[in-house]
Amino acid sequence: MRIAAGREWRPATGTVVDWTPTDATVDAGRAAHPHPVGPSFLQRDHIVAVRADRLAGREHHAFTCATVPVPEVLDLDRMTAALNGFLRDHDGWRSTFRFDGDDVKRGLVDASDIEVAPHLLPQGTDPIDHLHRRLPATAVFDVFPAVAFGAVAHDDSFDFYFAIDHAFGDASSQAIGLAEILSRYHGDDGPRPVVGASHIEHTASEYARAAGMTTETESVQRWESILGGATPAIPPFPLDLGIVDGRAEPVRIDQVRIADADLAERLSGWAKASGSGLSALVFAALGVTERRLVGRERYLTATVLSTRHGDHVAAQGWYINFVPVAFDVRTDDLADVLPDAARGLAVAKEMSADPVHGALGVLIGKGVLDPSVITNPQMVSYLDFRWFPAADRLREALIFTGEGVTDHASIWISRTDDGLFAATQRPDNPIAEASVAKYFDTLGDVLASVDQR
Repeated sequence: MRIAAGREWRPATGTVVDWTPTDATVDAGRAAHPHPVGPSFLQRDHIVAVRADRLAGREHHAFTCATVPVPEVLDLDRMTAALNGFLRDHDGWRSTFRFDGDDVKRGLVDASDIEVAPHLLPQGTDPIDHLHRRLPATAVFDVFPAVAFGAVAHDDSFDFYFAIDHAFGDASSQAIGLAEILSRYHGDDGPRPVVGASHIEHTASEYARAAGMTTETESVQRWESILGGATPAIPPFPLDLGIVDGRAEPVRIDQVRIADADLAERLSGWAKASGSGLSALVFAALGVTERRLVGRERYLTATVLSTRHGDHVAAQGWYINFVPVAFDVRTDDLADVLPDAARGLAVAKEMSADPVHGALGVLIGKGVLDPSVITNPQMVSYLDFRWFPAADRLREALIFTGEGVTDHASIWISRTDDGLFAATQRPDNPIAEASVAKYFDTLGDVLASVDQR
């Protein structure tokens, strides 16, 4: 499995199949029982942004899609049963959201009221064109369910896809969900939700934790310390992205391999021998990269860390928190920077226990931060797909997002059995293309320097 651009999904010609909700299920979504727990902090932010785009006349692109080739003939009945079981067993998927004035309310549909059924599209339907038309209209927070299942069936195999509104999950959630769907389809062991461990429960816990946060809370003090200064902010991408007058441009997704499988294993071994891990080494390499390119002597970015723990590991939902990673970069030597990067990442992991909205809410209320400071910041995320369930079955899977507009270039680093990959959603212009290529080339050189020691 790897993070990719949507243009990389190129299924062979075949019969296009959609699974869509029955009329009764659509009606149940409209009449869903109100639930006392509303959307999570992140869901609310996302849903408000989606509505703003809608009101501005912009097409919905805030979705993600996971695809996987399956080397056997598609059994429609088995897949239909698998998808219905998947939707009914997760209260995240039984949720739907709607606006009540400016507030966002959750409705919860009974499991017995959920049913999707297969529909074969006319022969000759182009699956790629169909996907591009379907997802903006179907994988949306107030469509129920806010998910699109589909397949392209061939004589002896099929390509399956699973697309969601981003409010309902992220890359980790989709990888786990795809593994669950396939395990249900094949009738074997795989991830299953634990009764009582739900995203709604997780959301209620987040709100309760945030309500108890004050200026004395350690994570609040760390946020203030890290973002302290005359102009507190997460620094932008270090190189010119060709943005004029702050106007965002259409997205172009780039992905490169920055270390093959053998080098990735050597990097991991070297990091462990140095007392840290590969994720800390990656952040250290990013810090050295930016020092080499623009002379930054302090690395600061926002990162995404998982909040999946215990019984929630197999639940469907957006289980993440945003936290800062900050450390000094005093030299160009990766070995010298690694201890500081490891400490910075360790602090970030400790901070991830507290909801970012709670911490920043305290600081904004205190007047330390302006809300604009943390709007759409430059980010870096790291994922090791080898540890996800059914990793072998999902080796050829792709995860991609909708492509809207951007004025920055956040970075996704992922590890698979094939090595380390770096991806970004950058502005689609020649200046940004050259800058991102230079950045990734430098990052690759920094990582390769480990072999020269």
